[in-house]
Amino acid sequence: MSFQSEKLGGHMAAAVSGIDLGHLPDAATQQALIDALHDNLVLCIRAQKLDPPAFLAAMSRFGTPMRRKQLASTPECADVNIISSEDRDELGDGKKIVNGANWHTDDSFMREPCSLTMLYGIEIPSRGGDTQFANMYAAYEDLPAETRARIDPLKVVHKYSSSRKLSRISTRPADEMAAMPEATHPLVRTHPDTGRRALYLNPNRMEEIVGLDRAESDRLLDELIAHATQPKYQYRHVWQQGDIVIWDNRCTLHKANADYPEGERRLMHRVIVAGTAPV
Repeated sequence: MSFQSEKLGGHMAAAVSGIDLGHLPDAATQQALIDALHDNLVLCIRAQKLDPPAFLAAMSRFGTPMRRKQLASTPECADVNIISSEDRDELGDGKKIVNGANWHTDDSFMREPCSLTMLYGIEIPSRGGDTQFANMYAAYEDLPAETRARIDPLKVVHKYSSSRKLSRISTRPADEMAAMPEATHPLVRTHPDTGRRALYLNPNRMEEIVGLDRAESDRLLDELIAHATQPKYQYRHVWQQGDIVIWDNRCTLHKANADYPEGERRLMHRVIVAGTAPV
């Protein structure tokens, strides 16, 4: 099986076409897709038509799927989540909630966060609803040498509901919250497959830097977030129906935009795959 590829952003993101994931790729093609993801951080596979079981089967070739209760699931597959313009904080105030409305990396509140996220465009609005990505390799590499030396050994406490969070998050049951204790992760992590160093930030989940007083911690985190989310590190994905976008949470940030016309629907299916504790 072969496919065509094209660069989407100057420093990250690529699209592939000419492949039907309804027929699982052979080993060589699958490795080529994984290599393309490692090279580009964000990979878009165009023009797919997959039901939830087929989507899950194709994404399972990239890693072991993980179940997340914070999002609704499809009736056919509990491991395929639904992200919709109709999402509400059902256990809280019942108001509309935009999942991922601010810069973040998925799952950093977990002690072993997911490695990859796969989002499949089922219904796409006529305009808006883009997903933005930021390259954390490039953001780290562009820091002054003295700043890198300062932050390399630092660790950060991450929480599901951080006091620094920038957007509303869904209310979870007490037993589920008890199963998500705070996690401590390095501020700079080494990718287990590429060996490259990247900033590991999550503005919506980071609580404080271990060993710094709160004011200094907040100041440094704010400075790094502002640096890492500059436009020069970003790629903005304009969705097409049938796109499957796969990104590497170990070296990117991303955010959703809910700027589509009132009354239009945006519906995505999502799979995440297992990762390891950041180092």
